[in-house]
Amino acid sequence: MKYKKIGKRIWQGPPATKKFDMNQEPKGQKWYFVWIIWIGTTLRKWLHRVKVEKVNMEGVKPPYMLICNHNSFYDFYIMSSLIKPHRGHFPGAVDDFIGREWVSRRIGIIPTRKFTTDLSLIRIGRKVIKNGEMYGLYAEARYSLCGITEVIPDAVGQLVKFLGVPVVTIKMMGNHIYNPYWNMKSFRWFLRTEALHQQLMTADEVKASTPEEINAKIREALWHDDWRWQSENRVKVKKKTRAEGLDNVLYKCPACGCETKMSSKGAQLFCGECGKSWTLNYYGELEADKGETEFKFPSDWYKWEREEVKKEVYAGTYHTECDVKVNDLPNAKGFIYMGEGHLVHNYDGFKLEGVREYDGEKFGMDIPALQQYACHVEYKYRFGWGRDCINLNTVDDTWYIFPEDKNVNVTKIALATEEIYNKRFAETRKPKKKTEE
Repeated sequence: MKYKKIGKRIWQGPPATKKFDMNQEPKGQKWYFVWIIWIGTTLRKWLHRVKVEKVNMEGVKPPYMLICNHNSFYDFYIMSSLIKPHRGHFPGAVDDFIGREWVSRRIGIIPTRKFTTDLSLIRIGRKVIKNGEMYGLYAEARYSLCGITEVIPDAVGQLVKFLGVPVVTIKMMGNHIYNPYWNMKSFRWFLRTEALHQQLMTADEVKASTPEEINAKIREALWHDDWRWQSENRVKVKKKTRAEGLDNVLYKCPACGCETKMSSKGAQLFCGECGKSWTLNYYGELEADKGETEFKFPSDWYKWEREEVKKEVYAGTYHTECDVKVNDLPNAKGFIYMGEGHLVHNYDGFKLEGVREYDGEKFGMDIPALQQYACHVEYKYRFGWGRDCINLNTVDDTWYIFPEDKNVNVTKIALATEEIYNKRFAETRKPKKKTEE
């Protein structure tokens, strides 16, 4: 059977497809690539009048670890401009390589699969540091869904401790407001942003600290809330469609509790069940059009949704089940459409079963809850019929899973994944009761 194109970068065909080489050594960065990046990213920094504060950065040069927060693709421009004249190597999700693997590898990106235990990153990181270069991480491993700090795993502190080099952080503020993840086609041009570039720990401080202490410092240094930053700094967004897409994240109505009826248009959010509406003003503040304003900032609404999901998890009532379409991403050429399947997500983790359309063979993925501390989701994904999806990974596979049920919200699945993991992990830490003889 020959490959048949059925969508943008999506093919239908046999499974005998060469996969990403995840163990390939990092490519040396050509001087002309470096200069093109520096010039382009510095122009972007000037365009947005980025206010940069540097702390303890005098004389700092590689080898060191660079750890950044992650709000939008715009983060890469600011980071690249700030670290010049140095360049580094960064792990990047395999979908970042689609159609551009040759360039991606030569500007220092190392392919990885999100939220998996990839030991090759430790080996490559060690080699990068030994070569006297910078090794960088976007610690949240995904864009922030609502402009606030997402989960930073304990493994970050363990990796820093293992490498034993200075830690530099870049916290960028306003990038989510400039290009929000819930509507990535929306750009607020010329919006000013800020960045804090600092040496967080010296090599001696890293050696004297435990991984837990390192994690605490990193989480504190990267903590941010772009909505509050926008309000406090009176950064004005006049765009008339500034709230469109926000219902992807704010999926549950705080007035009536309905989860499937939120929508948005222009600068307003609506609940189709109870009729209540809110306006997002110029400064990122929510105002109820009638009655009480439950949450001043979208980030507070998002945190409330997390608590609501947590209640379901702890009560044992959380359960998501639906039919799905599945795309496999074996390499940078694009996706292979596998076929239809059935997804179950509950306290045990993710379970997916289906039948391949091109040969009738069964396929499946079973990820226990304790192996998945977070879950990547996409809104209106460009390589998937413009629909929301869930991204599940093993060390060998990356699947993009598109729910057929419109009432299934991927943000809720992402929140539930984290809360289920937290509860299951906490249970492993409880001391076992002694049994009476």
